[in-house]
Amino acid sequence: METVKLDYEDKVNFYYIYKPLAHPEFQGYVSPINIKERLMHIDEAKRRLGSSITWLADTMENVYHRASGETPNSEILVGPNGMVLAARSWSDPDALRKDLAAAVGPVENPTQIADLNLPVQSMIGTVAKGIVPRVVKPGHFLPMETVANEKTTKVPFYTKLRAEGSQELYDTGKGTMYIGFHLDPLYRVHWNNEAPPLEFEISTPDGITITPDKIVGPDPEEEADADPREFLVEVDSTAAGGVVDLTVKYFACDDELTFCIPVQQDYQITLVRDTSHGGAITTDAGGNIVGGGNNRRRPGGRARPAS
Repeated sequence: METVKLDYEDKVNFYYIYKPLAHPEFQGYVSPINIKERLMHIDEAKRRLGSSITWLADTMENVYHRASGETPNSEILVGPNGMVLAARSWSDPDALRKDLAAAVGPVENPTQIADLNLPVQSMIGTVAKGIVPRVVKPGHFLPMETVANEKTTKVPFYTKLRAEGSQELYDTGKGTMYIGFHLDPLYRVHWNNEAPPLEFEISTPDGITITPDKIVGPDPEEEADADPREFLVEVDSTAAGGVVDLTVKYFACDDELTFCIPVQQDYQITLVRDTSHGGAITTDAGGNIVGGGNNRRRPGGRARPAS
């Protein structure tokens, strides 16, 4: 995409559009909960990729994502009059180059990938991982709709809740739910294992039973780590789309050890499939992929001709 942009930037405006994080946990990143964090992700993408293409952010309501059909890695070419000249659900720079040649003319001596010298940077490291074993999900799980209650806390959500349900749970209202608390690497924090371990409690309305509804997390011997805290609970719901409340308590320390504080944060989980996200791609301590959901997706680029 960078080579296409360099060849056509005098005639075409190019944009990357940040949509929902397709596969939470891929390369360690977790889904943002507000537009400020979504813009932090864009800043991280600029830092790591070194791209010269302008980034835009979809709204937290994912207006663009929904209007474009919730396509995984879409690409759209729009003419000066607003007409769509080409569109595809998976970005293809070679196909886009042909579309642009037809729309505004071909270029001589196209830029090659070998010609690029992007200042690509690696992900910033954190404290040790691989201390707490990962939970093995019994089957195929997909994300549930989860909302963080930002009104009840004054500090960032250093850890992000990810709730996922088994297919049986979505189909029948009864099944297994995955509860995972994943540290957000952009805040560069870790678990303080010298303090009480993470604990959470789930409150349910009539018609929904979750077992267990109170859990205390692992208490490693190591002073600190950045592994997710993961749990499996059983859900018995008599009605689809029920809402449960979750409160989590933990101690968080920043990696520079300028603060180490107790945190309490609240979430609401709706027992329905979150269609804006794909399944998580799980990696081991070395960053190697060890598991993933269906419909693997990566952020895609879009190009728009100048008017």
